[in-house]
Amino acid sequence: MDISQEKDYIRALCSVKGLNGRLGKELTDHFGSASAIFSTDPKELPDLLSPGLVKKIIKAKDSLGTALPEDMHFTTIYELDYPIRLRAIPGAPLGIWYIGNLPADDMPAVAIIGARQCSPYGETISKAVGTYLGRAGVQVVSGMARGIDGISQKAALESGGSSYAVLGSGADVCYPPSNKGLYEQLKERGGIISEYPPGEKALSINFPPRNRIVSGLSDAVIVVEARQKSGTLITVDTALEQGREIYAVPGKITDRLSDGCNSLIGQGANVFLSPEIFLCELMEIFESKKNGESGIFIPSKDEKRIRHRTFSEDTKQKHRNFAGNDDLPQGLSKDEEDILKNLSLSPMTTDELCIKLPECSYPQISMTLMQLLIDGHVKQVSQGAFVRTYK
Repeated sequence: MDISQEKDYIRALCSVKGLNGRLGKELTDHFGSASAIFSTDPKELPDLLSPGLVKKIIKAKDSLGTALPEDMHFTTIYELDYPIRLRAIPGAPLGIWYIGNLPADDMPAVAIIGARQCSPYGETISKAVGTYLGRAGVQVVSGMARGIDGISQKAALESGGSSYAVLGSGADVCYPPSNKGLYEQLKERGGIISEYPPGEKALSINFPPRNRIVSGLSDAVIVVEARQKSGTLITVDTALEQGREIYAVPGKITDRLSDGCNSLIGQGANVFLSPEIFLCELMEIFESKKNGESGIFIPSKDEKRIRHRTFSEDTKQKHRNFAGNDDLPQGLSKDEEDILKNLSLSPMTTDELCIKLPECSYPQISMTLMQLLIDGHVKQVSQGAFVRTYK
């Protein structure tokens, strides 16, 4: 049979909910091909499948030969362009639909995930991390959701990097609609990926399975903000099953949006201190999982648990010496330098700055903050509260 014809049968099989994963591959391997499944007498299928799935397979046969939407592609786990990272995870999709491109196997990739209703702190962190990684050539993977996901992906693209969104709908369905602009950018400078067929709506039951692909396409997962009981932590669970490294951004113990991250750190997750230190560790992770001859990524298959990774002495020394990011822009006045040294990614009010800088008057600090705001060195996140932008 023609390869493209067999691929069409696999696409039809993957359109059956419940068969685009471990069961679908087992079924295909059992019969030798997807086409053999559709040509088998339905009476011979119930031993392997439920009656409901048998009916869906019979119905899916009608979709054979259906053309893909414009600009959409489909690849299978048996093909060379299927992402190597994804192929190795438990229950990898038998096939995936995508618009744009797929993540490169020979470049590091990171999932950035977190709360949809994030705080100004989470927004600033995810934007700063997405920007830094995008500039460094690291592929940013996420779910294009509101909040942390979308903010980090947009920042990566705007910095000249690449990003890939894994949807809980068909790749041709933009969800949420509010991220339409980001969706269009991803099609041009990254990719939109889904295990669900074109036209599939964004259903709540689709998102937990989707999360395994987000982590499966990545070398490490960064959790920026998450409540103690959060959908974000489902992705962490799947990442642990896949042997991925988990990083958590620490937050105040009084901040409920940081409960999930602080709990992960308590369980042994890597602490995200700065993009610079993270990039050093990421490259060690990526290099350690390469095949020495081909340079292609080989995923770890460790058991599901948060474990302490041993990094090089140079990287560990950077952790020990970390005292915050004190790199200041050039050409600042002394007052501007003093204020930026005291600002961070945690919002600080003018009154708090007056306490930190008793030698400066309130009007003096207010005027300097306005100038820093105009120059883009600080951002006002609420009435009278500012954070550094780390441009």
